[in-house]
Amino acid sequence: MDLIYWDHYYDKILLGNLVIVIALFAAMRWFSGWMERIDSSNELLIKDNPAFGISLAGKVFGIAIVLSGMIFGGNVEMVYSVGSVLLTGLSSVFFMAVAHVIFTKITLSKIVVRNEIVRGNSAVAMADTGNILAAAIILRAITEWLPPYGVTGLVAFVAAFAISQVLFTCTTLLKIKFFSLINRQSSLIQELKAGNRAVAMVFAGRKIGTAFAISLAANVIATESNQIGLILFTWFLVSILTVIAFEILCFIATKLILYKVDIQSEIVAQKNVALGALQAVIYISLGYLLSQF
Repeated sequence: MDLIYWDHYYDKILLGNLVIVIALFAAMRWFSGWMERIDSSNELLIKDNPAFGISLAGKVFGIAIVLSGMIFGGNVEMVYSVGSVLLTGLSSVFFMAVAHVIFTKITLSKIVVRNEIVRGNSAVAMADTGNILAAAIILRAITEWLPPYGVTGLVAFVAAFAISQVLFTCTTLLKIKFFSLINRQSSLIQELKAGNRAVAMVFAGRKIGTAFAISLAANVIATESNQIGLILFTWFLVSILTVIAFEILCFIATKLILYKVDIQSEIVAQKNVALGALQAVIYISLGYLLSQF
């Protein structure tokens, strides 16, 4: 009995896909610097800028998340498989760039993200990375749910992504407002500008967890119907319900796990990175578990 399966033709396809992915990883360094008008070599090798490193790492990992559902796929034609990975990789870079612009121009409009990253603000870089990874998680879910093949598929794909960005933006703006209500002496924007990494971790963790929760919609909505409008409307409703369920679970879990802990004081006033990391992992874990239903 053979213990190891080895298919030379399939392995060639896999190797071709890996070459495309590595090329995209390498291109992200240049693209990230070009998009932000930053000399990536200067930031990484001369300034040793941790903020730029975090931001670039998030974009590279985001590409990996999107392509993870395709690189080991079952396409039997090499040209089709490699072409699909390349097209999906390039389109994911574009959509993550769109998500980045929405995040910097609308959600965090009071922060010049590019300037903060250049001056080495790791907190802002973490928040930006959380947004990029959240977008990547959604893109992976939509790619598997509504492959962007043909005009109808592409329109549905773009519409589903747009809906997710609307939900992300609205929920994040509400969180920023709520943060100011319970922290009279500060705001989330001020904390990020001040380099509060604990706040940034919680912010990024919640964003990623929300993305996992929204991706649940791709698992429960059937796409056999030709009524794209109905499918997208259902996606919108299910996404809202999963976000609400996610927030309720986060509230309960935080209260139980961090019983009698003054979270606001620890995170905001004391900048407790350890507690911030724990709370971020709680959010990501709950979102991930929801996405597996």
